[in-house]
Amino acid sequence: MKNRIAQALHNRWLQHLAFWALSFFVLTRHFAYQDDIHMVDLVYCTLFHLSLWLAVYVNLLLLIPELLRPNRIVPYLALTLALMAGASLFNWFTFQYLADWLFPGYYFISYFKFWDIFQYILVYTTLATLLKLSKGWFEVQRQEKRINRLERQKAEAELKALKSQIDPHFLFNTLNSLYSLSLEGSPKAPEALLRLSECMRYMLYDCGEPQVPLEKELEYIGNYIELQRLRLEQTADITLEIQGAPEGKQIAPLLFIPLIENAFKHGLKNTGQSASVWIEVNIRDKGLDFLAENGLPENITVLPATQHGIGLQNLRQRLRLLYPGRFQMSAGPVQGRFRAALKIEGL
Repeated sequence: MKNRIAQALHNRWLQHLAFWALSFFVLTRHFAYQDDIHMVDLVYCTLFHLSLWLAVYVNLLLLIPELLRPNRIVPYLALTLALMAGASLFNWFTFQYLADWLFPGYYFISYFKFWDIFQYILVYTTLATLLKLSKGWFEVQRQEKRINRLERQKAEAELKALKSQIDPHFLFNTLNSLYSLSLEGSPKAPEALLRLSECMRYMLYDCGEPQVPLEKELEYIGNYIELQRLRLEQTADITLEIQGAPEGKQIAPLLFIPLIENAFKHGLKNTGQSASVWIEVNIRDKGLDFLAENGLPENITVLPATQHGIGLQNLRQRLRLLYPGRFQMSAGPVQGRFRAALKIEGL
């Protein structure tokens, strides 16, 4: 029912019919000599509308489509004034000659002077023009909303695709570590299993929302790092520092994991020196600073291409979609270490 009503309201013929029905009702009451409406009043109002129809539809069907443009306003106004003047003369001609020919049983005369008729036609022409322009404006707004909705859906699809590209090696490596701990009967196995369960729950359920509490994101990062620490035991120096209060802040889920994965992937390789990963999160009143560092081989001359690979590219794309103009990100070697820094404003 609602759809049918909406379709009826958008029907062009019904809109015009409703407009002229209202006009006919108002002018009939306005022109009537008595309180009751008689046939002569209906005939007179019909004849009066002939000049109104002429002015309105020549303007709607010819002048507006052809001339109502920013660079043709003057010709449009000139021809519109000429049209209204011609319609006023047609009104006078209607009641001087045409009425007697169409309705010989009635006696009609033009009760209005040229300027009076011109004012009627001016009002109708202006009103029809404004309705036409407002309809066009609403159509533009509707199209813009549709385009924005499609762009938002496209951005959401891109974000889901980018977010889904989380390194699967973490899961496989953790499962292998759990298997080894279970074979050894290690008391660390239940803790590792619990942390892995929390990580998977966060990734499968909480990450479906566009924004998550910052506390949950940090909790996930903590579980991820503890699993890495448990897997690597004493073979690497892993540090996580969190400063500031995360309460009340929201963040896009899994935003920092590409940087953390990148640090673990390259910072724990056997480089002939003590492998290390250092991660720092500094929470400010209206923003956040994230820093991830990992060691590099002492004799490295060229940075591995994977350090600037698909993970960092995806992260930059997500940031452009989620925080346009509100983030700064840098990644590169600094004094023998690889440093990735991310600053987000407006949290």
